[in-house]
Parts: sequence; C-alpha cells; structure tokens
Amino acid sequence: MASASAVIATNAVPILCDINPETLVMDVNKVEALITKRTKVIIPVHLGGNPVEMDKLIEIAQKYDLKIVEDSAHSQGSRYKGKRAGNWGNAGTFSFQASKVLTSGEGGAIICNDDDLADKIYSIIDCGRKKNHSSYEHFIYGTNYRMSEFLAALLRSQLKKFPKQHKIRNENARYFSERLNEIDGIYTMKPTPGTTELGWYVFPMVFEPEKFGDLTKEELHKKLNQNEIPTDNCYSPLHSLRCFKDIKLRKGIDYSNANWGGNKSDNKNFPVVSDIYKHCIELPHRILLSEKKMLDKVSDYIKSLKKQY
Repeated sequence: MASASAVIATNAVPILCDINPETLVMDVNKVEALITKRTKVIIPVHLGGNPVEMDKLIEIAQKYDLKIVEDSAHSQGSRYKGKRAGNWGNAGTFSFQASKVLTSGEGGAIICNDDDLADKIYSIIDCGRKKNHSSYEHFIYGTNYRMSEFLAALLRSQLKKFPKQHKIRNENARYFSERLNEIDGIYTMKPTPGTTELGWYVFPMVFEPEKFGDLTKEELHKKLNQNEIPTDNCYSPLHSLRCFKDIKLRKGIDYSNANWGGNKSDNKNFPVVSDIYKHCIELPHRILLSEKKMLDKVSDYIKSLKKQY
C-alpha cells in the first residue's frame, strides 16, 4: 500500500504487476506488457527482503528510457548477484518503522548514486531548503520529512546489532525453509535465484488447503496462534482494496488508464497474487532469531496438523 500511495501522492497513476508464484515478488517477465508512452518509473518491491530480478528489470528500463526506484523497505542487508538491494536503480528507499528488522521506531532513508538527485531529495525533505543556505530560504516545494536526532540515535544503536542478527536470520531461514518444505502441501518464499543474503522482514508460507483436509487460512492462522506460534495475514492484493476497487483516491485525477478499479479489479486480471493470497500466511522475522528448537516446534506442529486432517 505504501508503494502505491507514494505514486498516488504525486498525482500519478500506479499500474500493478502480478507476482512470481515462487518468489512472491514482481514477475519481471510481465513488466514490459504494462509499459505505455505514459510510463515514467518502475518500482520493484522487494517483499520480505526478497529481491526482484534487478538485472533483467534494468535491461527493460534502459530499453524504454525509464527510471527505477527500488522499494527496499523490507530488504536491509539483502544482496542480489553481488549488489545490495536499493543500490541497483536510480534510488532505493528504506524503512525504519517499528516492525522492521532495522528500526528506530519511525523514519526511513533514501540512497542514490547521483549528487544532484541527492541534493533535490534533501531539499524536498527539509521544506525546500538547500544545503549551505539560510534556513529561511526555500527554493522548491517541500515539507518536513526529517528524522529526529533522537530516532537517529536509536538507529545507530540498532546498526551495531544488525550484522550479527542478519547472519542469524539468514542461517535460520535456510534451516526453517528446509524443514517446512519437507511437508507435502507447504512451501516457503523461494529466494530469487542469485540472492546470497536476504533481509527476511517477513517469512511467508504458502499451503495447499486440499492437502490439509481443506483447512482454511483463517483456521490455520487461529490454530498456530493458539499454540503460541505467532502468525499474521499477508498483504492484501492492491487491486482488491476498497480504495482502489472503488477508486477512492485523489480528487480530480483521471484513473481511467489504470489496470485496476471497478471491473478491472477482478481477480482474474491478477491471477497469481489473488490465488497466493487465499492460502498464504506470514511469520514475523523475530522467529528467525529463535533457537532451532523453536523452529522445529513450528514445523513439527504443522506436520502434526497435516496428519490430523
């Protein structure tokens, strides 16, 4: 929702791309068909820290002279084909909101390799000011997106812990995935081929209800939580959200060229994400900092559910 809202906030129209059923992130093979003469930017979202196939996406962007802004809110520490997430496109955005693996409670960061762009970003987040000028001079429209010094101090303390925690998350995620994928009817988010490190902000798990006696997602969620296994629902597909389906967005903006809204928000137009959402739940990244016996407990309980049903 945050990714699409950022587009809407600029009076632009987001065009939605379906996902890869294994990696659960943007299916790059479907991007080119969505590009029109109105397209300006591609925003790959590295869900759960799993990188989109950035090398292929960059080829498409260069072919059509488009910019890339990576939504790396989930991907602190993710590395794809030797390069960190957020460092492939023209800019990468990160979140330090309270639930993230690297947090200051609120706030975020933008990274780029362009000094002029960096100066423009600085001006926008600081009420249109420029560096080395009077604070009463304002050169462009901007607003206050500054992180407070208090939150920055909290973030610095978290940065010291991050490398060790990141290593543990990746080791435990590999172990946990192996255990869960041994269960017929369960599969976890597959790291995009070429990924050597993953942020693991969330740990998505897809199950096949027919192999669990038609157990519903809601029932599975309830049973896991009752057995002290914390789980949550997955992100709702954007096309299905009421504000998109009913087009309750910015006034005076023409959304008729969007590939969602009204009848266009039918699930058949976004078949993969619509299907995955029906039988996918998420475990929080905190579980990946547990001891392996906790991960064994979770996988053993899910295995027992399968036998039971």
